[in-house]
Amino acid sequence: MDDWFEVVTVAQDVHAILEPRHFEQMISYLIVGEEAAVLLDTGMGIGNIRALVEEMTDKPIAVVNSHYHWDHIGDNHRFGRIAIHAAEARLLEREAPEELLQEAMRPENFWGPAPPDFDPASYRITPSKAEQMLVEGDVLRLGGRRLLVLHTPGHSPGSISLLSEEEGFLFTGDTVYEGPLYVQFEDSDLITYCNSMKRLADLAPHLRLVLPSHNRTPLEPEILMEVAEGFSRIVAGEARCRRVESPWGLLRRYEFERFSVLLPVA
Repeated sequence: MDDWFEVVTVAQDVHAILEPRHFEQMISYLIVGEEAAVLLDTGMGIGNIRALVEEMTDKPIAVVNSHYHWDHIGDNHRFGRIAIHAAEARLLEREAPEELLQEAMRPENFWGPAPPDFDPASYRITPSKAEQMLVEGDVLRLGGRRLLVLHTPGHSPGSISLLSEEEGFLFTGDTVYEGPLYVQFEDSDLITYCNSMKRLADLAPHLRLVLPSHNRTPLEPEILMEVAEGFSRIVAGEARCRRVESPWGLLRRYEFERFSVLLPVA
């Protein structure tokens, strides 16, 4: 195995799989039960995540995608069992935008060497196909561990979070993390995102760990209330922004203590 990935055990049989040498700071999670395991997202496809997780468990592994964006589905094609919210299942079968991938592969976006067999110039996301269409309230049973599917759209129409109620763990995908939260895409929606955050903030008193898909993990449950308050202030017109240039053109950026929110220029 190359050393592209860094594995951090955040709880018993819950392993964060980090890609720390790329600015995306992507995090996938291997969640292992007594009978089966879930791999939440397959990363950027720069390293072979399937080879890694098969060294970590001998349980059957099913992929669950938190949403369809390229940095979460890079190694989907290496797996046979893939689940994603029904709203985005067909999007897995599309080619990722070449210009977006080329931007991500710029040398300055790497914070260390890529695996020796990886060629940034030929980087592509191989389309994949979902076996299972997830919806709100579905339960993934791993044997001694249950993961409840929460539909938390806003960043994308089919974004989901996974809740382990008994353990107090919430896996938030790209809905919550420390850093810039993206609401500038054509299929993002500010009001929907705000409503999703109100719902997640209500869970905070019952949680022990928040496990996001980028940057630092785990996070304290209080982050949910901070992000919910920030979105509420933006919706109410009470937050100030500045205009910034980005790979997506000119955007509005709202700055908060531990995160920011990017929105199109109105």
